[in-house]
Amino acid sequence: MTSGKSVRMLAMVVVAMVAFALTGCSQFEPRDKRFYYRALWNFSLREDLAELDSEFNGVDFGHSNLYENLLLTGGQDVPAIEERARKETLAFIATKPRLNPNEEAIAPTYMKLAWRAQNTFDEAHALHRATYDIAVSDEPDKDRAIHNVLTYYKDSAYAITSQQLDHHRLDNFPYSKAFRQRFPLFNATIWAYHYLQVAVYDPLQVAPDLAAKTQAVRPILTAYRRYLDQPPVQWTFMPLTAELSPQFAARYPELAHIFDNLHMLHDNISDILTSERLPTWEAKRAEIYRVVNTYYLATADATNPMIAKAEQEHHH
Repeated sequence: MTSGKSVRMLAMVVVAMVAFALTGCSQFEPRDKRFYYRALWNFSLREDLAELDSEFNGVDFGHSNLYENLLLTGGQDVPAIEERARKETLAFIATKPRLNPNEEAIAPTYMKLAWRAQNTFDEAHALHRATYDIAVSDEPDKDRAIHNVLTYYKDSAYAITSQQLDHHRLDNFPYSKAFRQRFPLFNATIWAYHYLQVAVYDPLQVAPDLAAKTQAVRPILTAYRRYLDQPPVQWTFMPLTAELSPQFAARYPELAHIFDNLHMLHDNISDILTSERLPTWEAKRAEIYRVVNTYYLATADATNPMIAKAEQEHHH
């Protein structure tokens, strides 16, 4: 066999092996993605408060970019995550993107590994966006609009539970805290994203008009950008909605629980992708789906041991 033919044959074998491995991980999962809830207030945030909307687009990139890099590096390469991947995310945020990024293009390997988990994120993120759109819009009956979009969300098989979960127990699996301990800068960046996502709700609700809403979120944007420059590594736990937007959480407790549970799931998956306790892609995939199916999906409410008791102190 000639040298050229040998090289071509080797390349074909490598491609076939990679394709087989990824097919095994994906197990031909159906891509049963739903369309977002359609209403006149759709995209109000993008059209009327683009400064805040563009920051959320940066958040979407950051999560996917992190997961892809954690998976491809085995969660072991500190410079690859803390330096390269984090700086890629900051560079994207700095472009002030006008549209949501294509997360499947950013993280194709992770999407093949755990597409159902990603779709769980996608539907909750769409709920986040809908609540921002309603808050910014001139919709006269915002409570009714919130009720409608929440009902639509809860009708999905991918809906995260609206029950309050015990996040401290969810943060005490054998692999928990692996990500924040190994990659404190990127972890603090993720928590800064979550700060922004929940801290804007009360100012958006209270401000009477668009001009007031624009001014009300400016201090939060300033704080968020400071956190990007100087990651808050001193934080010991993720931000929670009731702490940063207590009026919103009191008025819409189910939404507050969904968003807090969503953010805790992000932490769990970051830990799974980092931990050497789960050394193979199949082991990581199996644990991601075990956690999602057992503790996070609303379909597990009747048997979920992580639903918080009313008397428990939720956060320190």
